[in-house]
Amino acid sequence: MFDAIRLQALGVASALISASATMAGAQDVTEIRLMEMGGISGEAVQAAYIDPFERKTGIKIVRENPASLGKIKAMVESGNPTVDMMLLTDGWLAQAKVEGLLEPLDWEAIDPAPILPGARDDYAIGWSYASAVMAWDSEAKAPETWADFWNLADFPGKRSLPDDPSIVLPIALLADGVPKDALYPLDLDRAFNKLKEIRPAISVWWTSAGQSAQLLIDKEVTYGMTYNGRVYGKPNVDYTFNEGYLVLSWWGVPKGTPPERQAAAMKFFHETTLPENEAVAMQMIPYSGASAQLDGVIPQDKLADFPTTAGNAEIQWTANREAWQQVAAEAEKRWQQFKLGL
Repeated sequence: MFDAIRLQALGVASALISASATMAGAQDVTEIRLMEMGGISGEAVQAAYIDPFERKTGIKIVRENPASLGKIKAMVESGNPTVDMMLLTDGWLAQAKVEGLLEPLDWEAIDPAPILPGARDDYAIGWSYASAVMAWDSEAKAPETWADFWNLADFPGKRSLPDDPSIVLPIALLADGVPKDALYPLDLDRAFNKLKEIRPAISVWWTSAGQSAQLLIDKEVTYGMTYNGRVYGKPNVDYTFNEGYLVLSWWGVPKGTPPERQAAAMKFFHETTLPENEAVAMQMIPYSGASAQLDGVIPQDKLADFPTTAGNAEIQWTANREAWQQVAAEAEKRWQQFKLGL
């Protein structure tokens, strides 16, 4: 009995020594690496989150870009991740979880300020919302819903949509009257039947966010789908958040990242939840942070400009990536056939 107690005590002592070593290691970390998308987005991350983190902790963050799912897979498979934190789209996150590419997060260590419920995952923390919105030439008749977008008689003109069935199929269902909270599981037959109605008016299935906006800015199409930040402030393009696709970007930690570097990453993730930091980013790019308190730190005359403020989140839809994964292979095959007119 006493031997068992002695062994238990030794085990506890060993665990305490290990925990102390990890904490000491975290304190010894002087630099960590972050992979993001570059451009103005990377500059906003630097000003809003990295700069205050470095001031508070003394730990330097080195940025790399652009991020991709292929890069994180290669890192993890090598057994030696070269970055400690990585940007993930919602689609990448779903796939990374299936393939075991991420470390679980320590939410107690993150100790987040209040954030939107959808921004919390066991393996990632949401930090930036964008919206893929319905947009149009400001001189054209303004649609309010995807049903209007599909109405070629009352809203004539060329159109563009993304070459991405995970986005196009849900909006086709919205156009056919499916409520946004009942999109999943996707009714593929109904969605493709609805798409046949609008196919003659689609002049471009766009493949990049930049292209989606340029088509509207250059008046190559009258109506289209694009990202709110791409056309924000453009004098000849109007858009609505109604029935927009609310897209969340995440931060995750690649599998195999050393514990002390994970601990430093959790401290950085805390900074991304602070509304005052998010407000700095939102001054640079018209995307929302995940804070639940943004309406109190953004100028009142700017609230309607962002994806999650002024009630904009409630009128949009979000993807169910787990449900999408179940039909992705079939949907992709049918999508290619649809574009060929088969």
